[in-house]
Amino acid sequence: MAKILQIIPSLDQINGGVERGTLDIAKELIKVGFQSSLLSSGGEMAEKYKYRGVEHHELNIKKKGIISYFILKKKIRKILNEIKPDIVHIRSRWPAFCFNKIVKQLRIPLVTTYHGTYSGTNFYPKKKYNSVMTEGDKVITISKFIDDHVRFNFPSTKSKLIQINRGIDTQYFDLNAVTEQRKENLLSKLTLSENVHVILLPARITSWKGHLVALDAAKLIKQREPELNFVILFVGSEDGKKKFSKILKKKIKKNDLENKIIFCGNLSDMPAVYSIADIVLSTSTEPEAFGRISAEASSMTKPIISSNHGGSREIIENSITGWLVEPSNPEQLAEKILDVLNLSQEKKDSIGLSARRRVKEKFSLNDMLKKTLAVYEDLLSTKKNFDH
Repeated sequence: MAKILQIIPSLDQINGGVERGTLDIAKELIKVGFQSSLLSSGGEMAEKYKYRGVEHHELNIKKKGIISYFILKKKIRKILNEIKPDIVHIRSRWPAFCFNKIVKQLRIPLVTTYHGTYSGTNFYPKKKYNSVMTEGDKVITISKFIDDHVRFNFPSTKSKLIQINRGIDTQYFDLNAVTEQRKENLLSKLTLSENVHVILLPARITSWKGHLVALDAAKLIKQREPELNFVILFVGSEDGKKKFSKILKKKIKKNDLENKIIFCGNLSDMPAVYSIADIVLSTSTEPEAFGRISAEASSMTKPIISSNHGGSREIIENSITGWLVEPSNPEQLAEKILDVLNLSQEKKDSIGLSARRRVKEKFSLNDMLKKTLAVYEDLLSTKKNFDH
């Protein structure tokens, strides 16, 4: 029984895209008869998955720096000799930077997943650092947007690239599967009344996710429609020092928006969160590698308004399965929110159903799992021939 080891810095972010993708693969491997191991700095999600037969090995990969680099190099050799994986799959730059050479020295097939554009590709040291994600025997790119980016910046890697779209669990993100009880629990937790228009922005509280754009749009909506009863939910963890949260809170106060914005922190029942939303926003000011919010909202048949760049453009067909607006344009965003709120329920439903259909066809979890397993199996058979 072949053993696959996936390496990721941490398993803290309960709603993080990279973490979710890693864990989906980890549990699927068990189902199809592989041995499945994870190596990370730990976190709440690591505990959750142990009972599913996924082994978890802890190593402080989060800590960067020259001393950490040498400590990690020493420890990984010992860990790899203990675990004896048949394939190593690395999903982040720092562990790839520390471990790639050792994995290759031990002649273990290596898969890397290129998860983002990792800004600053034109700056040589940064480009060099980013290039570690192209050193796998196979390199998975998570969207056409990322695939194009890697082909352009690292043309010599073309033959190793495999585009596997990030998959969405459409059974989990299914409006019909959310019970009334789960909805009510959430509404009472957030003290929301039934008749308020709920606008959801589910993203880490960090500058490039576009919370400031949403605030400016909220201000414009309030000016244009003073009677409109709406609230914007910021659902996501705040950055460590909460520096950006403080900027947001200051702006909220200044513009008298305290009763329009709710900071919810991380909420674990995301399908229930989507279910109470009238509109979902993905307001990133920089391109999203995949556009997970757009895909999850689509799977939940919810009206989605997203910035028109990055992976979201592959998920949303403008005005057919959702709406694309210019990034960092609060005017356009406010206008689109008001337009969508004014649509008939029938129109919203038909757009929502088209969106879910599209996600099922192009971004299904099954498809992602099948294609990833095929990459592993291909490497295992090559290794077998190589070893004989």
